[in-house]
Amino acid sequence: MASDTIPILDLSWADDPTLKPKLLQQLQSALFDVGFLYIKNHGVDSSTISALTDRLPALFNLREEERAAMSKLNSPHFLGYSGFAEETTLGKQDLREQFDMGTELSVVWRDPSHVVGHNVDGSGNVGSERDFAKMYWRLRGPNQWPSEESVAGFREAFTAYHDAVQDLSYRFVHLIEEAFGIPVGTFDHFFGRDLLPSKDPSTNGTSNSPQAHTFLPPQHRIKLLKYPPSPATPESKQGVGAHKDSSGWLTFLYQVSSLPGLEVLSSSNTWIPAHPIPDTFVVNFGNAFEAATEGAVKATTHRVIAPGPDAETRYSVPFFQGLPLDMTVSEVRGYIPEHVRRMRGSVSGVESEAQSFLDSRWDSLGESQLRKWVRSHRDVAEKWYGREVLEYYTS
Repeated sequence: MASDTIPILDLSWADDPTLKPKLLQQLQSALFDVGFLYIKNHGVDSSTISALTDRLPALFNLREEERAAMSKLNSPHFLGYSGFAEETTLGKQDLREQFDMGTELSVVWRDPSHVVGHNVDGSGNVGSERDFAKMYWRLRGPNQWPSEESVAGFREAFTAYHDAVQDLSYRFVHLIEEAFGIPVGTFDHFFGRDLLPSKDPSTNGTSNSPQAHTFLPPQHRIKLLKYPPSPATPESKQGVGAHKDSSGWLTFLYQVSSLPGLEVLSSSNTWIPAHPIPDTFVVNFGNAFEAATEGAVKATTHRVIAPGPDAETRYSVPFFQGLPLDMTVSEVRGYIPEHVRRMRGSVSGVESEAQSFLDSRWDSLGESQLRKWVRSHRDVAEKWYGREVLEYYTS
């Protein structure tokens, strides 16, 4: 970050023609100078948020056997429950519990030994050109849900929250397009929307972007996170280790309580607290975004400090906006003009974590996502994908 403060953007300004230019200027600064921001007046109803967050204690207090029944070990899609300190970052245990959930989707992966005839796309249509025998398609699939008796109304509340933040994420992408100075709707087909095709008047209405593929709408991911009080030792402060987000295009984080924990690394290499601000989301950009803009927009490093032994339990809910698994970073770059890559004052190039997206092995977003999940949950990977796959993605 080029600033030691995290800006707060008021999205209601987008509806006011006199204020919208200032909002876009603020967003442009956040994109190219900071990398993190808060948004307020975002349009997600507080009752939709509280309907989900009020159920988090009951979800995490499910009986041990009920949580085990939802274990991520049961899911080749890496969806489900992870117990305390079961996930790792930078080789160290994260002091948290979590439920990984996502857009409710059906399985499209086909066991290559059983594939006969035509592929079938996510809508059940025969004749798709996609090769659903590719391993990364196995990431796509349904959630594991608690019973209605155990956490009444949870599935309905989660779905309403998912849909509301999904809508927010699409609206925010349109604002980014405006801040970039590219046609609104340029990225719509990434999400299976195709609301407004990109046109260049100088070419008599022909598209100014590469030939667009038709993508299956991606699976967005949501983590429901619990950071319980932890021992106050230097080795036991990692709620989640320093990292950049590799799970999607944009992240929208709702911090449930007033308890601090999130910290952001500034360009001066100092950690800045991102304290919870009521009725806001924290927004940051993923590694794919940095790679696609060739480092003009940075995926900012951040971490979470675990609550101390006398603190309250901390909950948070990040939403990771997904991209199509069969898309490549090279394709995404084709939709970002050169002038966008020059908008950052000084571009130092793509940094190490995002650099992996430029490795030809991981240029496919599906490959990079599979690699991310295999490295974070080796036990799940070995069970569903085998030792050889585990060793390939962790070597």
